Amino acid sequence: MKQDRKKHIRQLTACTLITTAALSLAACKGTAIQTQAPELTKGLQAGTVENRAMDETFRTAAADFSIRLFQQDTASELTGSNTLISPESVLSALGMTANGADGTTLAEMEQVLCGGMDIQDFNEYMYTYNNSLTETEDVTFHLANSIWIKDKPTELQINADFLQTDKTYYNADAFLADFDEKTVSDINHWVDTNTDGMIDQLLSEIPEDAVMYLINALAFEGEWETKYEKDQVNENGSFTNHQGTVETVAMLNSTETQYITGDHVTGFVKNYEGGDYAFLALLPEEDTAVADFIASMDGEAFLELYDNRSYQDVLVQIPEFTYDYDTELSETLSGMGMTEAFTEAADFSRMAQTDTGLLYINRVLHKTHIEVDRAGTKAAAVTAVEMTNEAAMLEPEETPTVYLNRPFVYAIIDTETGLPIFLGSVNTIN
Repeated sequence: MKQDRKKHIRQLTACTLITTAALSLAACKGTAIQTQAPELTKGLQAGTVENRAMDETFRTAAADFSIRLFQQDTASELTGSNTLISPESVLSALGMTANGADGTTLAEMEQVLCGGMDIQDFNEYMYTYNNSLTETEDVTFHLANSIWIKDKPTELQINADFLQTDKTYYNADAFLADFDEKTVSDINHWVDTNTDGMIDQLLSEIPEDAVMYLINALAFEGEWETKYEKDQVNENGSFTNHQGTVETVAMLNSTETQYITGDHVTGFVKNYEGGDYAFLALLPEEDTAVADFIASMDGEAFLELYDNRSYQDVLVQIPEFTYDYDTELSETLSGMGMTEAFTEAADFSRMAQTDTGLLYINRVLHKTHIEVDRAGTKAAAVTAVEMTNEAAMLEPEETPTVYLNRPFVYAIIDTETGLPIFLGSVNTIN
């Protein structure tokens, strides 16, 4: 079944481009879907890009963005909510968007996304990083980018260089569409296909003043490197939620070999098949609330916890859990310093020209899905940028334990860099 899924993903990636995202994906699946939206990038070829080494410059900048985004988004949630973001998905969608920005708007986006790094350098890093994430054969990792443009040339004239840049570095296909109910259906179909059915709807309608969507979608599925035996699964385990109520959960018991300890936190790393990806769990001390622990983190501290892990036995428990999460990130990103992009002062002149002279980000929609069970993990994310023209280690004396039987933070990481592809918190199971 897993091999069939990976074959299906490869077929989607290799599919010949047709007139719209929905039609091209349907052609791969052998299903006819009628749509009128022409593909603007059909004649474009991705330029040649040399791989950029994943050095500490990019690693530190990406980790800092990931933790700050997680903190800002979590701060807006009610205490006790489960959260989950995909920094990788947001970086890809906003990276595509930044290629259309200029002036102060671009400078702010460069500062927030990549610590002040030039957008060209950021593109090269993202090109290499995205390719590395999808090269593994032991897990399924599918990533796709698309740009949807309102078919009203009197309102919007797209910049061809912008489309070429996003095609080269993000392999983004661009489509003209009427931005009507059919477009909503086409975009949702594209999202559903590229998240392997885990997120079936991004939009319920398109606002009248929306003129463009820049969308990233990704899907992950990995089996545990070491499989659980029946006697390692406790169907009547206990999880004490944020309110102090005990919930009955299926609890997975195992001995892992990568132990994490830091100020007011312990944790572990558990590999997926092949070892290219792993589940990283962080359990704050009992007197430290998850929200307070998240607020105390930064990118450097997160990477240090991973880099300084010790290779020793640790007894762990993981509850089976599944949930969906969605958020709108405009206030989060503004709070991180990317303010002008959401105002009428924004400069996206390298992206397009409009009849009003205005082009700015209206919303950044973000949806995620997670399933963790005895077989492994399935996770998906989609990020859409909606544009408008309106207006020191301790040596334990005995085998340590990390039982995730109360609220905790977790990540799905790329083990080469330690960067979080997904980053979330669990405060309740039921």
